[in-house]
Amino acid sequence: MNIESYLPQAPDGFHFEVEIVSKLVTKIWLVHHKEYDYACGRVVRTIHSFVKGSMNLKVHKPKNAKTAYVRSFCTLEELPQQSGYSLFKPKNGITALFD
Repeated sequence: MNIESYLPQAPDGFHFEVEIVSKLVTKIWLVHHKEYDYACGRVVRTIHSFVKGSMNLKVHKPKNAKTAYVRSFCTLEELPQQSGYSLFKPKNGITALFD
């Protein structure tokens, strides 16, 4: 299934990047077009969401850039209606949003 066709509209100055982690897990990254001094020329990207499954794909919120919550947030078909920035919602401050 082509996950790219289900992504929400990327905000101005950003685009999405899809990273296949395994047969069952895909990371969706929001890539920043702006150059940041602290990045020293490296690409800056923020985790948007995880897509898990083989046939019935589900979208999961990220806990951080490496792990997702176990419980799914929405179906892949519902992803275009979600925020283009990230599904990450910190409980007590921002941690590990960037790769």
